Amino acid sequence: MNVECLIEAIIAARENWDFVLEHVPAGTWETADPSTGQSIKEHVAHVAWHELEMIGLLEKRALEGAPWWLLDPAEKDVSIHEEYKDAQLDDVFEMAAGTYPRMLEALEGLDDEELEDPAYFKNMPSDWTPWHLIANNTYIHYAEHAIAMRRMLRAREETSKPRPWWRRRRKA
Repeated sequence: MNVECLIEAIIAARENWDFVLEHVPAGTWETADPSTGQSIKEHVAHVAWHELEMIGLLEKRALEGAPWWLLDPAEKDVSIHEEYKDAQLDDVFEMAAGTYPRMLEALEGLDDEELEDPAYFKNMPSDWTPWHLIANNTYIHYAEHAIAMRRMLRAREETSKPRPWWRRRRKA
């Protein structure tokens, strides 16, 4: 992997993420999804948290930040959820708007060699590959959450419109 390809992958996935967010109806950002219990606001906060962590990694060349990195992913997600579940929507928007450009700027300062070697990053386990960590917390992550939100939006759409006449059951 090289820096240019990594940035291109991040930009492409982020455009999709932003496209999905542009289609969230006003007034529904904080509505919990019945299947997951999470709102779109919480998805946005979750993704922004990961971007903030990547900023720290890239700017400090160190795996520091939150103490949750070595937790099981499900436990880490619960911790992030607990931190942001009561956050104000405007605060989440402000955080999310600032993290992405700052992260891209930090990525542009990397050398290709740094993407492959964890020794360039203090506290990074030696069996980790830096670009994999960045990918999992950016473009792969954007895609996962975009898919989840598209499903959530489709489900909301389905429940808000009347069923076609041929799918309605006749009452005897």
